[in-house]
Amino acid sequence: MLIENGMLLYHGSYTIVEHIDVKESALGKDFGKGFYLTKNKIQAKQFIKTSLLKAKRKGLISQSQKYGYVNIYKFFIDDLKKIKIYELDKVNNEWLWYIAKNRKGSLVKNINNFINKDIDNSDIIIGKIANDTTNPVITTFLNGLYGNITSENTTKFVINMLMPEKLDYQYCFKTRGAIKCLDFVEAKRYEI
Repeated sequence: MLIENGMLLYHGSYTIVEHIDVKESALGKDFGKGFYLTKNKIQAKQFIKTSLLKAKRKGLISQSQKYGYVNIYKFFIDDLKKIKIYELDKVNNEWLWYIAKNRKGSLVKNINNFINKDIDNSDIIIGKIANDTTNPVITTFLNGLYGNITSENTTKFVINMLMPEKLDYQYCFKTRGAIKCLDFVEAKRYEI
């Protein structure tokens, strides 16, 4: 299992996020709408820059703000069976199709037929991150320029291009029940 009690998870942001509201989550992310965390503190710190850029574009912060926060949470639940967790523990066809559906679903029709229905009914989804450098590959894939998106040869080719061994896991908390399993520990400020 990729998640366990007492595990520390990190979220890089332009602000301190002590109280999480899943409704404020944006669409178009790897695993859909949700609150994203990582167990890699360095990755969370690197995301601060992206968060600052988005917040400045939306007018949420001053254009001069050059700092952000790594918010730290401890995962705890007394009974893991109460929360539906779906682990995409391998970078495979299912992972690729699910990310493609969430990021660029408008480019693809009927991709849901190839994805396990349990994923969208999960409280937490765990899987490798498809960072912004993978976005052009996924867009090209969905436009069919590598071949049929359901072809085994095409998906293998695309997955190899994404260099999955270099990708870290991300944890998407999709429901209020899942968010209740996160205890805010602290937020550390970093200059960017």
